[in-house]
Formats: sequence, C-alpha cells, structure tokens
Amino acid sequence: MKSDNNEANVELIKHIEKFKDRVREVKLEKNVFLGEYKERVLGALTREQVKEKGIYPEIEKILENKEAEKMIISREIDFNDIKKYISLAKKKNISYKMIDGLLYTGEIGLVIASSDALSKPLENPVIKTKKEKFEEKKLSEIYYQSMGSKICDFHKEIIDKELPEYKHGYEKIGIMDSLFGTKCPICEKLGGKKRG
Repeated sequence: MKSDNNEANVELIKHIEKFKDRVREVKLEKNVFLGEYKERVLGALTREQVKEKGIYPEIEKILENKEAEKMIISREIDFNDIKKYISLAKKKNISYKMIDGLLYTGEIGLVIASSDALSKPLENPVIKTKKEKFEEKKLSEIYYQSMGSKICDFHKEIIDKELPEYKHGYEKIGIMDSLFGTKCPICEKLGGKKRG
C-alpha cells in the first residue's frame, strides 16, 4: 500500500513539473512575441525587417485575415521605420499599439495577433526576410539591393514573374530616364541583361 502511495506521489510530482515547464515555456513565448501568446500570432517581423524599405506584402495580406485584430510594434524601432505599418493598420481598420521592450526578449519588432487562439496556429509565425526569398529564387543580391530603384524591362519582367509580391517595389526605366542617363543597377552589377 505504501509503495502505491509513493508511486502516486512520484507521478503527481512529475505531472506538476511538466506543468511548470509548460508555464515557463509559454511565458518565454510571450516575451518573444511582444506580450502575445504564440498561438494567437498570425505573423511577425524582426526589428531589422521592419526597418527595410517598403512594406512586407505578407503583412498586408495578414491584415486582411478576419482573425487579425491587433498590431503590436516595439517602441525600440525608429518611428520613421514603423509609420508605414501604422498607416497600413489604420487603412485596414486594425488597432495598433506601441510597447516598450524592457520585458521582451529576442528580435521581434512587429506582431499581428488575434485576441484568441488561432483556428490553425502557426509553427513559426516569423515571416521570411525579403533577402531569403530572393535567395530561394536564386536571384543575385543586387535584385534585393535595387528595391525602390528604376530597373530595365528585362529585370522588371524577372521580378514580376519570380516574385510578383515585390513587383511594386521597382519602377521601369522610362524614355526620359534613359535620356538623362539612368542605368539599371542590376545590369550594371551583372554586366548586362543576365538573370543573375
């Protein structure tokens, strides 16, 4: 009888330890995702991603999701870098707040979350960097570096085909641009009309 009690006590202690570990894990997740539980996060960007030129099209798409209810932004990021996302949240009627990062760990700078657990929680809600996406398509780093620039028809077509979500990040070199000597930075780096 005493042996049964000891076994029951050992099982209870194991169960309590397992529960404590899970609570610790959840607290850490909340600290990483700017105070949000991971199972509520639809998408997140690192501070470096928020600072990049342009808006991540994935964020715009996530804000259209009916489960998206709020955007949380780290106050550690310069306001000039976050105002584009604040404008986007306002446009999509999503509430946003800026928070101090004293209690938060990691590199997350922006989170879009629901008030409840998602119907299909994400394993990793952090969006891939633009640079990673260009690398996946085997495109030279110059494509990424040229975002916001005017580029030739040849390279614009490659962007439009390979990464259509970023096609608005480039302009075609027009006739007037050509007359004033504007050159495609991708052609310059790759040595002509090459895919790279």
